[in-house]
Amino acid sequence: MLELLRSVLGQHWPKLTWKLYYWFMDPKKVTLTLLVIAAVAMIASKPKYRRRMVSACLALMAAYLFLLSPLFSMPATALLSSFVPADTGEAADAVVVLARTGRIQGDRYGQALDMVANGRSSNLLIMGRAQGAEVLKAIDDDERNLSPNLISAVCVRTTKQEAESAAAALGSRGLKKIVLITDTPHMLRAWLTFKGLGFTVMPHVEPLPADVGYRERSLLAIREYLGLASYAGLGRFRGQSPNTLPEVAKAVADDFPADRCFMTADQIRQQFMLS
Repeated sequence: MLELLRSVLGQHWPKLTWKLYYWFMDPKKVTLTLLVIAAVAMIASKPKYRRRMVSACLALMAAYLFLLSPLFSMPATALLSSFVPADTGEAADAVVVLARTGRIQGDRYGQALDMVANGRSSNLLIMGRAQGAEVLKAIDDDERNLSPNLISAVCVRTTKQEAESAAAALGSRGLKKIVLITDTPHMLRAWLTFKGLGFTVMPHVEPLPADVGYRERSLLAIREYLGLASYAGLGRFRGQSPNTLPEVAKAVADDFPADRCFMTADQIRQQFMLS
């Protein structure tokens, strides 16, 4: 039963949390929903319960407005980042950049190329097909003549899959020490997940851009707290020794075959016809 629950959560949880994220991003929808619930409660409930039901709906509305305010978003985000160690700046076997879309991604890819230019690592693992193409175009346009060993993982949708694909691509080659780049809210869960597979991780936090508002920051933080609880319950933070990383790589190899789930710079260039 527990394994079935884990399987169902693992398959549907990411999609559900993003749907909730976008729904809660719209105060009009949330407010209208709560007003409808309050109206139905007043009509359907007995007179002695109506005041309680209306009060509960008003309390939920007040809580929702509080969660979207700076009073919540700032300390909630700060708490997530307070547990993450600072980037030491040491050389690494690889730089791993986790995927985000839109303006939330910030300048993570520029940071990764700066690390390559500064000699921290010549191996670059980019999560996402489109993201890999974006980075390759940036490399072609860069005047520093960078030539990293770039690989794009294209079979990833969740943080767990990103960590396992990194194990398949890097752990099988004995590359254990990584710089991990992602945004402030996401870093704690990502750091714990990659460490749990046996990587030696140097987290490099990419701050959220200034134009990401308090509402988005709050909902990103809430999603991460839910993700931390889910991943902890599913046992995805269990610590492994770096010596076990090759074993993890073997265990996930069938889930991430090299010919389907990873693309080299030449393959990206051919598919997207980059010049």
